Amino acid sequence: MRLLSVNPNTSPSMTERIGAAARAAAAPATEIIAVNPAYGPVSIEGYFDEAFAVPGMIEEILKGEAGGAEAYVIACFDDTGLELLAPP
Repeated sequence: MRLLSVNPNTSPSMTERIGAAARAAAAPATEIIAVNPAYGPVSIEGYFDEAFAVPGMIEEILKGEAGGAEAYVIACFDDTGLELLAPP
């Protein structure tokens, strides 16, 4: 399985730590792809930051799907953008 772990903020160091933690917990046959958007807030501290994080996060998810990711995880404390991505 190819699993895309999306850090919705633009912090590469946080994304690296998220990817390492996901790889440590994943099954051996699971490929973890940890990414973050190129633009948006450096951290997400509330609704304002969340609003600016969603466009870049969606872009990363679409790229991941095009690249063969079978599932994705929003790697953020408040499930940034989940209501926009989950079917009703």
